[in-house]
Parts: sequence; structure tokens; C-alpha cells
Amino acid sequence: MWEDLGLTPVEESVYRMLIGRPDASVAEVVAESGAPHDPPGAVVTLESLEARGLVTRTPDGTRFMATSPTETLGAELVERRERLHRAELALAGLVEAYRVGSMGRGQRELMEIVEGTEAVRRRYVHMQLTARSSIDFFSTGGHRAVGPESTQEARALQRGVRLRGVVDEEFLSQPSGSDNLDAALVEGTCVRTVRAIPLKLIICDGEVAMMPLHGQGTEVNPSLVLRGGPVNVARALFEAVWERARPYTERTWEIEAVDARLMRLLLAGLTDTTAAAQLGLSTRTVQRRIQALMVRAGVSTRLQLGWHARDHRWV
Repeated sequence: MWEDLGLTPVEESVYRMLIGRPDASVAEVVAESGAPHDPPGAVVTLESLEARGLVTRTPDGTRFMATSPTETLGAELVERRERLHRAELALAGLVEAYRVGSMGRGQRELMEIVEGTEAVRRRYVHMQLTARSSIDFFSTGGHRAVGPESTQEARALQRGVRLRGVVDEEFLSQPSGSDNLDAALVEGTCVRTVRAIPLKLIICDGEVAMMPLHGQGTEVNPSLVLRGGPVNVARALFEAVWERARPYTERTWEIEAVDARLMRLLLAGLTDTTAAAQLGLSTRTVQRRIQALMVRAGVSTRLQLGWHARDHRWV
């Protein structure tokens, strides 16, 4: 066992003998331990133990005493553990480098991890700027790397790129959430709403997609960029959500602009209080306007009002 700590069997035997007594001379070490049966050989062993800090001499230098193994072998054991840990880390790094290096270039290009909020923002903007035919996206509140001030949707629309977006109630509940959607509608983006989206997502030209690495409700940093076959999964997810989402359309001139916005927010699932906050009105004012719309539509329930608004293109 002690060989694991670098001690020879002879050194171990001598050290164990010294531990059992206050001190010993060279002759006593030769007689009572496994040291070589000659004083010079025993001195070599004792000097080796002394160099390791396991043995010390009496003030007159003629006798030898054992020191505590905790201060010597314990410290050495800790150092060996640290070296082993560093070696394990180095090995892990080499294994990962080998794994990445052994992958074909085509495999590496199928998936890419983008780390850092600024790097994620740059990649998102770059995807919008380089899109040729279409941009599809899911958007929700919180964990945002790209805000309305830095999005490139308007420029994409000017190039003739088709934009489709699905937003959820959390997005609409944010300050200026409905204002941002109204601006997007004016610019030409097709928008639909659902109660909650599966995760943030952008797909450009059906060829490249980006989403948070850890899925729904997580930070966008880090994000996963997909190409090739994996993009088909993202496209199928978008189309499935798009099909069941409710259209969020531009208003007609049959009702006032504030009422059209109110109806869109209510149909998107927002409460009276949340809709009021988006419109800058009190909850009581919102409720009065809803009642007035119900009278105008000739209905008695909000469900009927929603059907009427859809059939008569109020929203």
C-alpha cells in the first residue's frame, strides 16, 4: 500500500519501526527493522526517509525519530490527487478535441452552438439580413437577446421576404407588446397568436433555424443553430403551431382603432386588466367599450362578440 506513496518496502519497514519508539540509533535500526544488515545501507534508507520529511534527527545527530505522516504523506497525497484531477481534465479536453476532430465537416455544420448574448443577437440579425425568401418565427416575452430596436424585419420585408410570426399572451402582455405587433402588421408581417408558444424560434428560407439550446422558457444564451435535416423538424413544429394559431389582423374602418386593438387583445386571450394596460386605459373604460361593442353587434355574450368580430372583419 505504501508503495503507492513512493516508499519502498525497506523504507516502510524502517519507518514503522521508528513510529513505535521515541528514537533509534543506526545500529538499532539495523537490528530491529528490515533495513540492510550493514550500517551504511541503513544510513542510506534513513537519509531517504529524512529527505521525504518522514524522519528527523536528534540535536546531536546520532539518533533518528519518526515525524507525523499527516504533515508529509498527507500533503503528498493531496498533491497527487490534484495532479490526477488535472490529468483527468486534460484527458477530457483531449477526448472532446478528438471527438470534434473526428466528425466530418458536414456533420459539424448541421448543428452549431452560439454562446454569449451579443453573439446570439448578431447571429439573429444576420439571419434576418441574409434571408432571401421567408422568415418564420416564434416570439414570447422575457429572455430576449434581440429587441424591437434592433430587429431587421422591416428591411427584410422591403426586399420582398415573406414574414410569418406567432406570438403568445406573454408577448402581448409586455409593455408596448401590442404596439410592436401593430407596427409589424402595417409593415406587412403576418401574425398569429396562441396562448403559449413551445419555444423561441426563427427559421430563414426553410434552410437554417435558431432556437434556445435548452428549450422552452430558458435563456436564449446559448442558442442552437440548425441546418440540413434537423431544420425539417423545426419547420414542422412551426407549421403545426401556425395552423392552430388565431390570426392577428389589421383593423378595418368599421370600428374605432382602439376598439379594433381591444378586440385583437381579447381574442389573443388577454384579460381586461392586461388589455387596459396595453391600451393605456382603465379596466372600467375597457369594460364599457366592450359593452358598447356588444350592443353594436347585437349580441349578449363575449363569445358571440368574438364570432361577430371575426365574421365582420373587425379584427
